[in-house]
Amino acid sequence: MILAVLLAVVAAVAVFLVARPVGYGNPGTSLAMFFLAYPLHLLGVTLLALVLGLLAWRHRSRVPMALCAVALVLSLIAALWPSTDMWRYARQANVPLSLGTYAANAFRANLGEPQPDRTRTYGTASDGTELKLDVWQAENAPDNHPAVVMVHGGAWVKGTRGMAPDWNRWLNERGYDVFDVGYRLAPPMRGKQEVGDVKCALGWVASHAAEYGIDPQRISMMGQSAGGNLALLAAYSTGDYRLPASCDVPDVPVASVVNMYGPTELARGYRTTGSGESVREAMRKYLGGSPDERPDLYRLLSPLYYVDEEAPPTLTLLGRRDRLVPVDQAKLLGAALDDAGVRHETWLLPGTDHGFDSNWGGLATQFARDRIADFLPPARG
Repeated sequence: MILAVLLAVVAAVAVFLVARPVGYGNPGTSLAMFFLAYPLHLLGVTLLALVLGLLAWRHRSRVPMALCAVALVLSLIAALWPSTDMWRYARQANVPLSLGTYAANAFRANLGEPQPDRTRTYGTASDGTELKLDVWQAENAPDNHPAVVMVHGGAWVKGTRGMAPDWNRWLNERGYDVFDVGYRLAPPMRGKQEVGDVKCALGWVASHAAEYGIDPQRISMMGQSAGGNLALLAAYSTGDYRLPASCDVPDVPVASVVNMYGPTELARGYRTTGSGESVREAMRKYLGGSPDERPDLYRLLSPLYYVDEEAPPTLTLLGRRDRLVPVDQAKLLGAALDDAGVRHETWLLPGTDHGFDSNWGGLATQFARDRIADFLPPARG
């Protein structure tokens, strides 16, 4: 009876959070993140409910049997609803997905930290902070191979280089060197300093191209969440005097940029985020106030306003169930890139939350890998 009640409660909560994901900072935040990133893991609840229900049936325990039936049905709904939506979306886009890949990575999370043996200092900020990045070199890459400058997320106030290491390994396997950038975080209020640090790292990479055998004309950028925002901003504002690098480096045109669930218009994002005060507090720390208090700075640090015909090709991936970054952030950027005649792709993934790539074998992550592999400048051949 106790197990049946617990299974029914878990399944009911799962369905509720999949249907109506609560915003960050509210009770159930972590559960919603898990259920949306790892939906097929809920089939374990289904299987347990089936076994326990058969046991209850054998012993003619009607109430536990009924509760197990409820848990079975609800857990199936929670597991298959977002998964089938994603599968259907991928099939329409001719992107292959694999249940075997999901299962093989069932207990693997794309999480990490800085690796001291890879760490280099790419600059010193005016406040004396040494700025670090980690170098992930591809094995057996030909001369003049491309590189990716990776910018981590964390709402501009947390996070670290190396926090999503499976992307670096995957890119290395495909012949790209990866430069995983750390940058100064708020508080105190950073404003232009964070993108200035990213530009400093970009310039350092270009200046060391010969040392690493990379082609300085084929340096792309990629970032998740706040890192996506900073990658877009650095790529779109090349040479803009209002957003200088935080160290003495040359301007570097970017070959392409991959934006994974990053905001593009900050004032609008502040007002429409699904996570309310959790996001707004981070943005006030980063920008020193609300959009009403700092309207010019919110606009200055919004990539949307830098789009023109010179913008690099752009790939955006954003979940339709993202609780931090509303879908209209991607749509606004896509419309601006259309108007400017810039090559771009925008993919709005059904049943998918913020940070979906924490599940390296997840269906949304498989989709993202396929699109990124097709989009980036070819590394070999």
